[in-house]
Amino acid sequence: MKTWTILFLSLLSASAQTMTTGTIVGDVTDATGAVVRGAAVSLDFPATGDHRTTVAGEDGQYRFPLLKPGEYTVSAQAPGLQSGVSRIDLLVGQQQAVNLVMDVARTQQNVEVVAQSSLLQTENANQATSYSGKQVEELPINGGDITNLAFSTPGLRLNVGGGNTNFNVNGLPFSSALFTMNGADITEPYNLNNKSGASNNTLGANDLAEAAVILNAYSAQYGRMAGGQVNYITKSGGNSFHGNLAESYNDAILNANDFFNNATGTPPGRSVANQYAAGLGGPIRKNKTAFYFNTEGLRYALPSNGVISVPSRTS
Repeated sequence: MKTWTILFLSLLSASAQTMTTGTIVGDVTDATGAVVRGAAVSLDFPATGDHRTTVAGEDGQYRFPLLKPGEYTVSAQAPGLQSGVSRIDLLVGQQQAVNLVMDVARTQQNVEVVAQSSLLQTENANQATSYSGKQVEELPINGGDITNLAFSTPGLRLNVGGGNTNFNVNGLPFSSALFTMNGADITEPYNLNNKSGASNNTLGANDLAEAAVILNAYSAQYGRMAGGQVNYITKSGGNSFHGNLAESYNDAILNANDFFNNATGTPPGRSVANQYAAGLGGPIRKNKTAFYFNTEGLRYALPSNGVISVPSRTS
């Protein structure tokens, strides 16, 4: 039994990651490229004041699993040696490599390096496309339907033949897509999509911190054999107050009348679309407890045209 327990814990530590977290790994070397064993590696998350430490192994490698997505700083120290401070923006589902190069320690030295995400991820076989908070904010999301975020993922094909599902992936059925919010399944069980509500949209774009689309999810944290897995991560509070107000308003007076209405002298019908959102987050107790509040909605009225046959007047 002890052997199986040790094996299980070893596998868990080797692949510790969930659908809502990321991992930072890397090598610690000196200026000549030689491995630095036993270096103390520090990880800081300024948004919440979280601080973690670990020790580089015999091969000079370190690993920080189960990290909340966000901006981190990583540095290393050893007797007589120190590295610069590397800053990395970790996205959900990423296993990002940040290699640290150590040099002779100097008094009052402060070097900051912005670590860039590599184009080719070699740490696992997942084909993940991540969308940062800035991309979530700036990408077009028609009607606030957050499924629109996945439309720019390579290998994804939009559904142009009707039906309930928005897209399919790599030729698999349209129903083979799994949607999760903070790791919880939000797939609608009858139509196998994530549309909901009277508008047939899943709203919540203002509540999203980031999103990721995984196409061949071989890692243990993914399941259900989905052709594509769309994972949304919501915003949260931190050590500073932050929030926003947003409104998108469209009215009939802002749009031209269509050809057929103009041909028959028919004025445009009442058409109003009002989409609004508000969010606020901040600390309750610094480095301990935080809050985040979000509300959003969509109110609209749409006109419709049709041919109506009425009997002719009789004399």
